Amino acid sequence: MNTAHIRIVAHAGPGADEKERVEASRQLREMLLRQRVEQVVPARTGSAPPGSKAGDVVAIGTLIVTLVPAVIGAVVATVQAWSERAAGRSASLVLGEDSLELTGLSAGQQQQLIDVFLERTAGTAERDASDEPS
Repeated sequence: MNTAHIRIVAHAGPGADEKERVEASRQLREMLLRQRVEQVVPARTGSAPPGSKAGDVVAIGTLIVTLVPAVIGAVVATVQAWSERAAGRSASLVLGEDSLELTGLSAGQQQQLIDVFLERTAGTAERDASDEPS
């Protein structure tokens, strides 16, 4: 089955410390894993700085979701629900060239943006999925 990838950058809110950002990201990851997604993994930012232990550095709050295009709407709804759980939370989703910011807008305004994003990304997700080897 063909898959697409959505990059999600979650913001725990202004003034959140590293522990709060890690916990918020963990909560979002758990919520996403309850959806019909292939996987949810932390994004990597590259190599560790010189003098530190070898390995990739995890970008706190940034997740890569692998999914079939049919569940994009459920993923967006999950991220929206997560962002509404605490004041100041927000998230950005990127699929191909399209992006969506989920932040302190009214429910109606946010839904309009979500609808436009889902319409635009329907073709992108299908193209990305068909570009992958089966």
